[in-house]
Amino acid sequence: MSLRDIIRITKAEITFLILVVAVTGFLAAPGASTRLIILLPLLVAGGLSSISASLFNNIYDRDIDVIMARTSYRSNIVNQENYRRFIAYSSIILIFASAVAYFLINLLTLLFILGGFVSYVLLYTMVLKRRTSLNIVIGGIAGSFPALAGWSAVTGSVSLTAIYIALLVFVWTPTHFWSLAMGTKKDYTSAGVPMLPSLVPENRAFGYIVANSGIMVIYSLLPFFLPELAVGTAYFFVAIILDAILIYFMVAIYVKNLAASSFKQAFHFSNLYLLVLLVSIWWIIA
Repeated sequence: MSLRDIIRITKAEITFLILVVAVTGFLAAPGASTRLIILLPLLVAGGLSSISASLFNNIYDRDIDVIMARTSYRSNIVNQENYRRFIAYSSIILIFASAVAYFLINLLTLLFILGGFVSYVLLYTMVLKRRTSLNIVIGGIAGSFPALAGWSAVTGSVSLTAIYIALLVFVWTPTHFWSLAMGTKKDYTSAGVPMLPSLVPENRAFGYIVANSGIMVIYSLLPFFLPELAVGTAYFFVAIILDAILIYFMVAIYVKNLAASSFKQAFHFSNLYLLVLLVSIWWIIA
């Protein structure tokens, strides 16, 4: 198995995002600058837990991954012949990640890390994904736990700011994933996965994306009205700019008559949207 294969089946892009969310929660917590030594075990535990969850996702979905063009390559790496070996790998990785969190950070952080794992593997992958069009909406809660883990690593507790950052990821997820799914509808139909864009007419799916994007814009601006949400000064300027660009992309999709390329552009921007918005909060430690 090549390094490229490892990166693909461990979903490095998801792990990277998970770590960015965790670092955001960590740096937003009061006293973070005096506890930077904890950041390394947080990254190790969070990153390894994410990798383990991705592997379990590949193991469970091996029957539909081979059907879907976007994921068919996974069947050459994780398949019926070797999946038991990957179960062992994934379990060992999760146990090690848990030990790092428990012994080097604290119990609450471990619980949040395991919450992210369970919500992605059990709630999303095994329960929701193949049963409901709300799969990615409810299952998106998995991306929220890293923010709570980051904050609790510093304080041993949870706050409104930590919950705000966590729900920011939750609210962002449908716009991000549905924009991607608009270009892979046939995959989900073939695999029997009820992803919303594959179940409704294109214009209606676009309506859902616009509605969720509107919710995301409103939610991103809450710190303007709730000063107890401590996200730092830079956040306010960045949020306004990013929201304006997001609205532009939604308008562009409409103007281009729902062209597949415009949804793809919106998907790529959604990655940048969350990344830049989260990183803007890092400046609070300065």
